[in-house]
Amino acid sequence: MAQTYFDWLSYQTPTRWWHDSGSPDEIQLARSRGALGVTTNPVLTYRTFQNEPDFWREQVQAISGDLELEARAEALLRLVAVYAASQFKDVFQSSGGRQGLALGQLNPGRAGDAAGMLAQARRIHAWGDNIAIKLPATRSGVRVVEELAAEGIPVCATLNVSVAQALAVAEAYERGAGRAEKAGIRPALCLVVQQVGRLDDYIRDVAHDMQAAVSENDVIHAGLAVAKRTYALFEEKGYRSVIMPAGLRGAYHLTEMAGAKVTFSITTRVQDMVLAADPPRETGIDKPLDQGLINRLCQIPEFVRAYEPDGLNPGEFITYGVIQKLLSQFTETGWAPLETYNSTKKSGRWI
Repeated sequence: MAQTYFDWLSYQTPTRWWHDSGSPDEIQLARSRGALGVTTNPVLTYRTFQNEPDFWREQVQAISGDLELEARAEALLRLVAVYAASQFKDVFQSSGGRQGLALGQLNPGRAGDAAGMLAQARRIHAWGDNIAIKLPATRSGVRVVEELAAEGIPVCATLNVSVAQALAVAEAYERGAGRAEKAGIRPALCLVVQQVGRLDDYIRDVAHDMQAAVSENDVIHAGLAVAKRTYALFEEKGYRSVIMPAGLRGAYHLTEMAGAKVTFSITTRVQDMVLAADPPRETGIDKPLDQGLINRLCQIPEFVRAYEPDGLNPGEFITYGVIQKLLSQFTETGWAPLETYNSTKKSGRWI
């Protein structure tokens, strides 16, 4: 049988990939294609309840109607995270905990609440040893990364679109992992998301608004520029955290970083695009982007903030435009609908 592009990545390069959705059918398909884990979020969780209600109905109905809104959303997230984790338990065991995890995302409304996120993270990890905590790369989130690393809890820092955020997460993880080792605890996996496509979308909006002299080809390489620079710095500094490119918009987001020691998060739609394109089996991580392209993007101050290692200080992580956009998306189209899904309780969120 001829190898697919995903087979080539898995067997002939250090690159790995996880599936990005909460749909049971899609999870099974991705597993057959070589996925080694599952990333979920509140939006994807709500979507699977909407799209596959029969699969989840009995479990959803078993959730108490007396739960407060946040607790209800958390209970619903648990259904999807636990199911996803169960489908990769064998991978988790055979890989020594480096693969085979599912992600349980914290309440996006707590992005600035370190104590609240830490408490919720401990509850969510208690759902299963191969459930990793997905939390935002805000200043408060970075603090929580260190604490979770110190406790040996696997973590994935999401809502990350800049080199500065990624470096802050990796440094926090190293501090926490060092504390864990001193306490005789084996450090767990740390994934650092780079939202390549979502940064592209943001830079496109800004470029149009300021009428910058950049092309669409320039724009669709903005996230890749940030991810490649982050990867080079991680390699240089010897960080143990693993970059997770996510929010892919096409096969090029994968092929440009193929061969890197990263773990991609890939939706079914993009998996299909990659398989249809059947790209050449060539590594892309060692091919630098055109410097002229980088120079043109650097006309845009918001790109510079994402691209430069000191482009954002920790207090600016939560205020950076695309982060606010993503927090709103996760809240309004994911967490908030989950709070009242199949419940008689009413939310006062929008009053």
